[in-house]
Amino acid sequence: MGNISFNQVSIVEQLSEEPSRRFISYSADMGKFVMGLPVISSNMPQITEENMVACMYMNGGRGILHRFCSIERNVEMYKESMERLATDDIYAVGVSIGVSTKDKDRFLNLYEVGARLFCIDVAHGHHLLVKDMIEWVKEQADDIYLIAGNVAREEGARDLAKWGADAIKVGIGPGSVCSTRKNTGVGTPQFSAIQNSKKGLKDYPDVKIIADGGIKNAGDVPKAIAAGADVVMVGAVLAGTTETPGKVYPSPDTDLWNRTYYKVYGGSASGENKVSNGKEHKFVEGIMKTVPFKGKAKYILDEIVDGLQSCFSYTGAKDMATFKKKVKFEIMEASGIAESKL
Repeated sequence: MGNISFNQVSIVEQLSEEPSRRFISYSADMGKFVMGLPVISSNMPQITEENMVACMYMNGGRGILHRFCSIERNVEMYKESMERLATDDIYAVGVSIGVSTKDKDRFLNLYEVGARLFCIDVAHGHHLLVKDMIEWVKEQADDIYLIAGNVAREEGARDLAKWGADAIKVGIGPGSVCSTRKNTGVGTPQFSAIQNSKKGLKDYPDVKIIADGGIKNAGDVPKAIAAGADVVMVGAVLAGTTETPGKVYPSPDTDLWNRTYYKVYGGSASGENKVSNGKEHKFVEGIMKTVPFKGKAKYILDEIVDGLQSCFSYTGAKDMATFKKKVKFEIMEASGIAESKL
């Protein structure tokens, strides 16, 4: 079968000996740090600033601050995030950089105030500019944890690992507000993109995979791990929550008795985000849209936890390592996808 997406996959149930799913561990070893919950909030301007970073870390995950602002604002966001968390964990808060000369200044300023978890944030990660930035960053210090991406093929993942990335961000076009595939014709269904990247890392077993995009349901998280990911990055599922930046607006077509509310969410390559980052509004690979106001992000993270614990129980796995070793999956036909309500 050709390339496949999450909704075409069904994880196979197996004999379980675990007395209760409450005792199942879903923590992820990322090398230099461990995540109690294998979820990272996307480094998008409508998703991750100080409030989301704090929420993610307190619930076991991580948040990566976006870079669509001035260097001074980035530094303020990082410092305030660390103050809120009151932790000496140098990998508690992630930050983003690009590949320009100005991004080297952004890196140096963020490193100076304590940032050690960096993400090189570009749409096409298999690029010589990314290679140059990875190598430059790694020359600055040996305590940096560096995420780079995005890629979707074996060659891209292999080269990023060879160039020095500690983790690879995988996903070309699967996000709900990403129009890369529609506008450029480029992209790979996400389940297969993760599988491709895992194959590319066969000689780099210590390099981790972050599945970025395509998560619509809690069940997609264990599916991403089944394909080869270590953790997932989510944007759309957190969009509209209390912790995301931006105002909450009342829907104009509802009365007070039936009032609904919304927030605004958009892809990092959308025109609005490019303009807010001082770039010309020429070409976009993302859209802006409204999303219903959802309340606290913790409720969504709790659903992901419940889904992981139940999935691990169904497959007879007591922890992440066991799940990766034991998991089996099948490819569903159209009738199976419809029956699964996907």
